[in-house]
Amino acid sequence: MKVIKPAPDHEMPRGVVGGAEVSESTAGARSIYLGIFRVEAGARSRPHYHASCESAVYMLRGALEVQWGDELENTSTLAVGDMAYVPPRETHILHNLSPDEPAEYVVARNAATEDSVEVTWAG
Repeated sequence: MKVIKPAPDHEMPRGVVGGAEVSESTAGARSIYLGIFRVEAGARSRPHYHASCESAVYMLRGALEVQWGDELENTSTLAVGDMAYVPPRETHILHNLSPDEPAEYVVARNAATEDSVEVTWAG
């Protein structure tokens, strides 16, 4: 067993803020990733997808507008308590529409590493 304590915030490659995580690098995990992330007030992630893993999201605080699809043609809002499923290779953007409050969420993936690929055509 490995206990993961809160960690300093760090910028993730896709433009969100990460904190503590269970992953290959922190716990020696082989097929699971669990992390807490934040999108600051008014901020948005860069367009990205997760190449070879499924993701499940649970909203802890705030709300996020999510755009997804081949042309980012779909839009939905995630609020506190909402869950979402993201299949592999589904391009998406997270946008915090609040000018004052950060949005925070938990992500679980069936991969042991941060599997994020930025998409250059969207944005």
